[in-house]
Amino acid sequence: MERLFSGLGRGILLLVAGWLLSGCLGVNPVTPTQFYILNPMDHDPGLVQKTQTPFPLSVEIASLRLPQYLEKPQIITRSHQNRLEIAEYHQWGGNLRKNMIRVLAQNMSQLLATPDIAMAPFRPLTTPDFRIDVEVMQFESDAQGQVHFSAQWRLSRGKDGKLLTTRMVNLKSPLPDTQPDFDRIVFVMGELLGDFSHTIAKEILDQSAKAPSP
Repeated sequence: MERLFSGLGRGILLLVAGWLLSGCLGVNPVTPTQFYILNPMDHDPGLVQKTQTPFPLSVEIASLRLPQYLEKPQIITRSHQNRLEIAEYHQWGGNLRKNMIRVLAQNMSQLLATPDIAMAPFRPLTTPDFRIDVEVMQFESDAQGQVHFSAQWRLSRGKDGKLLTTRMVNLKSPLPDTQPDFDRIVFVMGELLGDFSHTIAKEILDQSAKAPSP
């Protein structure tokens, strides 16, 4: 008799567990994770033509650092001035810092019309004309869908390491007409990184114009 009740008890427990499991799965289906990457700015032949120099420039992106809260696979949103939200199902398709370095290198190559762009952690084979160091302080969307990019960047001369300029940049996108999705947010982040690339490229060209001819 005890064995009978014991067997019935186990059977009932298994039925209840299966019912609960199927019910939970029905109410909360598995949410697929979406992955995103930043892309370089669109090719603009006219801009390249205007920024060409008499000789090809060489540039090293020596470092690009992010605040620790951005060193995560999930995309971060600043929902309040002092509060961050982590999008568990919307993640970067790789390391964000490395993605930013690659995009910055592609943008600089286009803007300066040169293939000679070295990226950290790999050192260039020859001494570059210029070195770039970037310290990112903010790179995320707010609750209204406006993207903010804030960074300090330094430009140094390659041959002797002389610091040429140190600047702060604070960029933000226009307020969207509607609440954007993550596809739109990542696209706008890429656009701001393109604007940042323009700023650095212009300074490199200005400094190159000041330098004596080789």
